[in-house]
Amino acid sequence: MSIRKRLTPILAATALSGVAFAAPASAQSVEELQRQINALQNQINDLKKNEKKDDSGSDLNVKWKGAPELSSKDGKFKMKVRGRLYVDYGNVSADDAAGNSLDADKVDGTEFRTARLGVEGVVFKDVKYKFEADFAGDEVEVKDAYLEWKLKPVSVMVGQFKTPNSLEEQTSSRYITFMERGSFTDAFSLSRQTGIALNYVDNGMTFKAGLFQGDAASGGDKQDRTYAARATYGAKFDGALVHVGASVRYRELDEAGTVRYRQRPHNHQASRYVNTGNFAVDNDTFFGLELAGRMGPFSAQAEWAWQSADLVAMDDNASFNGGYVDLSYFLTGEERGYKKGAFSRVKVKNPVFEGGMGAWQIAARYDVVDLTDNEALIDGGKQETWILGVNWHLNNYTRVMANYSHSDIEGGADDGTDVDTFGLRFQVDW
Repeated sequence: MSIRKRLTPILAATALSGVAFAAPASAQSVEELQRQINALQNQINDLKKNEKKDDSGSDLNVKWKGAPELSSKDGKFKMKVRGRLYVDYGNVSADDAAGNSLDADKVDGTEFRTARLGVEGVVFKDVKYKFEADFAGDEVEVKDAYLEWKLKPVSVMVGQFKTPNSLEEQTSSRYITFMERGSFTDAFSLSRQTGIALNYVDNGMTFKAGLFQGDAASGGDKQDRTYAARATYGAKFDGALVHVGASVRYRELDEAGTVRYRQRPHNHQASRYVNTGNFAVDNDTFFGLELAGRMGPFSAQAEWAWQSADLVAMDDNASFNGGYVDLSYFLTGEERGYKKGAFSRVKVKNPVFEGGMGAWQIAARYDVVDLTDNEALIDGGKQETWILGVNWHLNNYTRVMANYSHSDIEGGADDGTDVDTFGLRFQVDW
């Protein structure tokens, strides 16, 4: 409030007093009038001091989103330290086709699955930046490292980020239902690369397309070039959410281009039992379909993907495929978050720190990846897996996960092998 507005009632009261007591004022001593003038001047000075304090006050707003988010009052600048920590326990046992235990493949241990630290923010309101590095495994690996120019509903991204493929891959590991993503996402090497992409988000629709070449860890004079695009639509009907989507990726490999498609059972500490080995290709193409639904605490999700590789050794393509379908349910009534074509954070109704029981979710999934193409004489094997999971969200940023999986291996070098895994994860992000 300006000084003029603050002084208005005081000056009005003074004027009225002057009118009401004009006659007696002539009889007052000069000293009394001076005291009244001095008192009024002191009030004016105090108001001026307060006005200066208001004008020079802090321009900093602080919001807590797992960690403090700092922003200017006009919203033009934001900055937040971000990170995540996953501590995993894994137990893996495997039997060969004859039912004999594979002692060399047994696992009973722990690992830091993820230990990330980074920063994100906004500069002059329309430029977003993000940088994260992972320190798990005594190595430093750059993850997201990009800037994004927002021109709503369109934005342009430049830097290292995930190629736009797969609902499961675009959903952060902080929000996926199971400890590990669907098998095909790793088998077909969906990952972060360095590039430029155009992103469109409006009225439930998303479209993202980009050109990529190399990543933060790659070097050399020649790098594979990747073209990728994804389109989704998410709509609500009577409280239910339906998501549909499709994506494609085309990779041109360099002159010495070789690929290898392989995958573990659903624990990161397990060995790989389906594996094509290295073979030479000119290029490969990924195509995936997505379907998901959410109705209150109930959620269903499914994807199917194909990978085709143009073989150098013969005038033919090798084709592989994989997919999953899962169901999940929150016993405590929460629902999965959804934003911009991917699942997002769960809002816990009764957090443990407030005396509640947190959010409890149960889930089941069937997952398959087939890395065998007999016509191309590539026998990488087929892995079918059943997974059961329980997730306990203590609050919006902390959860405990428990997964059991059973995998059957058909074909390949480990034909007939059965693998059982059990995993625990203690997770926090900020």
